[in-house]
Amino acid sequence: MKVLINRAALVEALGLASSVVLSRTPKPVLTCVKIVAGTGTGGAAKTLTVVATDMELALQYTLTQVDIASPGVALIPASKLSEIVNNSPDDTLTLDTNQDTTVIKGSDAHYKVFGYNAEEFPPVSSFDGTADFSLTAGSLRQLLDRTRFAAAREMTRYAINGVLFEKKGKKLSLVATDGHRLAMTKDDTISDGSGKDVSAVVPIKAINLIERLLTDPEQTVALQFKENKLFVQISSETGGVSATMSTSLVEGTFPPYGDVIPKDSDKKVTLNRERFFSAVRRAALLTNEESKGVRLAFSNGTLSISSRAPEMGEAKIDLPIDYTGESIEIGFNPTYLLDALKVADQETVTFEMKTPNKPGLLKSGPGFLYVVMPVNLS
Repeated sequence: MKVLINRAALVEALGLASSVVLSRTPKPVLTCVKIVAGTGTGGAAKTLTVVATDMELALQYTLTQVDIASPGVALIPASKLSEIVNNSPDDTLTLDTNQDTTVIKGSDAHYKVFGYNAEEFPPVSSFDGTADFSLTAGSLRQLLDRTRFAAAREMTRYAINGVLFEKKGKKLSLVATDGHRLAMTKDDTISDGSGKDVSAVVPIKAINLIERLLTDPEQTVALQFKENKLFVQISSETGGVSATMSTSLVEGTFPPYGDVIPKDSDKKVTLNRERFFSAVRRAALLTNEESKGVRLAFSNGTLSISSRAPEMGEAKIDLPIDYTGESIEIGFNPTYLLDALKVADQETVTFEMKTPNKPGLLKSGPGFLYVVMPVNLS
């Protein structure tokens, strides 16, 4: 294999692949990227595909800014190749592979990197058949932004270490929870491909990679769920496939999230999102790990947001609001409130409550709902 490739494009591809490959493993080939030249989509002669897998998550990323002198395959340690490419000052680089050795040349540099037999690399499945549904990259990015921050990170709660995808007809809902808060968003404009309903939890590592692949809001993203795996295909503006990703799905049953969404809240207020965000953020300045909470006191015409931390001091922010209901004081982790307000894209949000020991419910437009558990500040 011998190719002349745009360095910046290769940097981007290796950055994505490096998030997949394993840094420590008894299988050295899993620390490598597989580079395939001259066998792109539809047998295209001038494409180079970078492939990476950790046996659970796999990525095939196609580059077109390449001149192929001779097609072939190379298996190269990902970290070393990335270091060389990232530190090169050249606009283009030449990769020349003979058996398991790859020579990387720049204008003033010559590297010889020892790799492995490409036949030892595990097979990676490709997108095959009809998509269950498709949507634009811009729409999918918004759905992911509104949910992934609320997913659990503790491995002991494996069934919620990801984002739930639920498709019914042409309606798609995404849900994430860590037990302290729950984010839910929906889109009813997807293109229904297979006609089948879907309910599956996609692991957070895969979610983060998908988001990084969504570079152009006009790209078309096709998703296919089968045999406990998700296949994602991202098409470029020209119609060619720019990336294909596959991931194993999270095993276990996602909790019945509908049971935790409050349905009997009798106190409701509409707030300016930016002002509410600013007030919570400022009040949170005087909190610490021991007193990680802010008190929201709703009364006629005013919302007072206060905090107190021993040996630090106190803060109190008053926000004029249109509220005439019964007075209520309720405490929340400010980080949980700010996370939701960051992704709410409406000018105003509604906040619903019942009692100080019941969860709060934040809504932004028809497409975003957020449940947050209160904290005890007494």
